[in-house]
Amino acid sequence: MSHGCTTLIAVVLALACAPGCRRAPDNSRDRADVEKIFSKYLQSLNDADVALASQVWLQSPDVLVVTPSGRLRGWDSVRDDIYVVMQRTFTERHVQASNVSIVVAGDAAWLVYDFVFTAKSTAAQPIRTDGWESHGYQKTGNGWRIAQLHYSVPPPNH
Repeated sequence: MSHGCTTLIAVVLALACAPGCRRAPDNSRDRADVEKIFSKYLQSLNDADVALASQVWLQSPDVLVVTPSGRLRGWDSVRDDIYVVMQRTFTERHVQASNVSIVVAGDAAWLVYDFVFTAKSTAAQPIRTDGWESHGYQKTGNGWRIAQLHYSVPPPNH
């Protein structure tokens, strides 16, 4: 076999194998960044902190939130109908997250977790809610932000 033919076969084999040799993208940095935003999100709920919340939510009218009590659209609605309401309704708040799962795909990520929310109403009544929540995150020039949230609670007699 001539040297030219051997070289041609080597090049063809290398090109044929190249797609299978590609490494999957390393999303570990993005995943860690989403985890940090998620931690800030939990803290923003625990403190009912609008300033901190503004660092984790996409500042857009396109934000979508679905809760058992209704749908919200846009950052202004999230601020007013979640955080301001929590400030007025509860003197203490605590969200405990478990079973957290995060997937990153390019400039989008999603997170799902189980929660236990305990609080004390302004009338000093204890409250506890268990449920599940999912987030859609968007990567922006300012980092990852929550663009979508959906939460649900178990049906009665569950």
